[in-house]
Amino acid sequence: MSERAGDRRPRARRIGPATVAWAAASLFLIVLALLATRVAAGEDPALRARAAAAPLPPRRVLVRKIYERRVIIHLPASAPPQPAQSSQQVSSSGGYAGGGLVTRTS
Repeated sequence: MSERAGDRRPRARRIGPATVAWAAASLFLIVLALLATRVAAGEDPALRARAAAAPLPPRRVLVRKIYERRVIIHLPASAPPQPAQSSQQVSSSGGYAGGGLVTRTS
C-alpha cells in the first residue's frame, strides 16, 4: 500500500468565480475595441456593401385621375317629400291595364 500513497497527485486549484467574470469581461472589451477600430477605419464589410451598391432607378408612377360626378340636391325643410318617379315608361296595349311592369319568372 505504500506504493499507492506515492502515486497521489496534488489536486488542481479551482478558479474562483470572480476570476472567470473578470476574464470574460476583459475578453469582451478587447473584442469590442478591435471591432470599433475596424469600423472607425472603414473596414466594416456591411457598411462597405451599402456604399458600393448602385442607387435604384426611380420608379415609374402611373397617375390615373378618376372624375366622378355627384349631384346633391338640398330640399328646403318645408317642401313635402316627392314620390320617386321612374324614368322608364311602359305602354300597355290591351291585356293588363295595371300600369306597372309585368315580368315572368319561368
